[in-house]
Amino acid sequence: MVHSHYVQSVKTRLSSAYARITLNRVTTAFFIFSFVHCFAQGIIQSFLFSIDAEYNFLLSSITRVAGIPTSNMTYFEGVSGNLHLRMCDDIPHGQRRYPCIDIFRSEVDVNNFLVSNTRQGIQSSNRFEGGVVVSAVRDSTSKNITGVTLTSESKTVSLSRQCTQTLVYPQQITRNSMREDLTFVLLQFWLFAISVIAIMYDSVPHTLAVLMTRGLITAWSAFAVWRTKFIESKLQEMIFQNGTPCSFDPFPAYFNLRVSYEIPDLILNVTALLIACYLSLTLLRDYNAQSFKCVGAPEHINRINKFFMAVLACLQLEAFVLVAAMGLWIDVLINTAIAKISAHTALYKALFIVTAILLLPWITMGWYAIRREMRVLMVVFLGIAFVILSGWSIMFYSIVYRWSFMEWPYLGCFTVASLVLIIASVVLGVICRLNFGKGLAQYLQAEAALASSNFAPEVFSHDEEKDMDLDLKVPATFEQPEVFYVAPPTVTRGGASEHSHPRAVHLSPSQSSLSNVPYNIPF
Repeated sequence: MVHSHYVQSVKTRLSSAYARITLNRVTTAFFIFSFVHCFAQGIIQSFLFSIDAEYNFLLSSITRVAGIPTSNMTYFEGVSGNLHLRMCDDIPHGQRRYPCIDIFRSEVDVNNFLVSNTRQGIQSSNRFEGGVVVSAVRDSTSKNITGVTLTSESKTVSLSRQCTQTLVYPQQITRNSMREDLTFVLLQFWLFAISVIAIMYDSVPHTLAVLMTRGLITAWSAFAVWRTKFIESKLQEMIFQNGTPCSFDPFPAYFNLRVSYEIPDLILNVTALLIACYLSLTLLRDYNAQSFKCVGAPEHINRINKFFMAVLACLQLEAFVLVAAMGLWIDVLINTAIAKISAHTALYKALFIVTAILLLPWITMGWYAIRREMRVLMVVFLGIAFVILSGWSIMFYSIVYRWSFMEWPYLGCFTVASLVLIIASVVLGVICRLNFGKGLAQYLQAEAALASSNFAPEVFSHDEEKDMDLDLKVPATFEQPEVFYVAPPTVTRGGASEHSHPRAVHLSPSQSSLSNVPYNIPF
């Protein structure tokens, strides 16, 4: 019995979702566009991830065989013609002892190392992975490692100790690029889910949130193309060109391959943004004209409902953005030189675990508290938001966190976005709290009651080309509502009792008990 009820509930939800998606040509096009763009972006980012992983494997092998401590990291500064690259065993700021040494300076190192016939790099049929043998070169007397040799087929290249130290810098870059690629793959699927919610709930805030996020992704993809060429020019001056400590290009095809994917990615994002703008604006025009079409809510209820949906949009985006920001930071904390440097790693991990545990209950509390106007739960929701916001704001007191934030713009962007979304959720939540008792809960409850009695919003369709001309989709079956006769109270006039005639009241089974209406959580 329970199983059949569950199956029927799932079928009902799927039927409702299908009706919403196919409501008209715009909703159908919006869904198909979101689906296709999600997978297209996911495929491109997956290719970028594989490229970064391949070359990071080679660079990691070189630095590992060269015996460079994992606690060492590089610090780059300067402009073309005056580049400085330092190797540090601690954060190069706020320390009594300066923890860095110079490993490359343009004005000193360029043209001091003349190594011929090595600039072309190494090509192999297996593209480095398994195609290059990396071996250490040791001093015959001290047995210390003085460099490495790379052997591919019949070609051998020797790299000095200083060269292997400079290769730590591109190793860090490719490692960060892998993190970015993976995050973007997951972000595309999350945006697709938010897009479906926008269709399912006629949500203006969700539609706007997806549109703005796509705009930010497009801007970042343009920045990524510029950044790739910028990094190539820096490495050209430090590593690739003759006269440098390496005079060698360890990944001759890397930048061309990466740009060959980044440019189509940018074109796809720009095209998708234009299409999304058109479809989103069309949907927004329709949503603004159709809010609460089942119950016929007054204007102030529509306004409060938009604040409610805005809170949901912020919370649902926050669910991904905050987790991504925390995940990126924890990965840096555990898998980079920061792990050897940080003095409060246990505290940072504890903050991560507490936030991860509180996040889902916090989002659920926000939805229930506003949806049902639960005042105590709303206070708890705002309190948890304050705790999360305070905890991650205090993180900026940590020098290792500030360093990671400044050195890696991608982590900085996600961190700032997560804090902005928390603040927006709190502000919008307070606005919703100030509007408790003004009828939102009753209208949402009535809408749910009508939906449960086969009078759901999706039974209406609209055609944007016919200027809001509504076509009624008549359900296959329609139950006659039950009729109850209710006698009015006795009226006394001059001591005599009079009864007016009983009147008929039409109530559907679900409307007779609004307190038991099921609620569908939109996430």
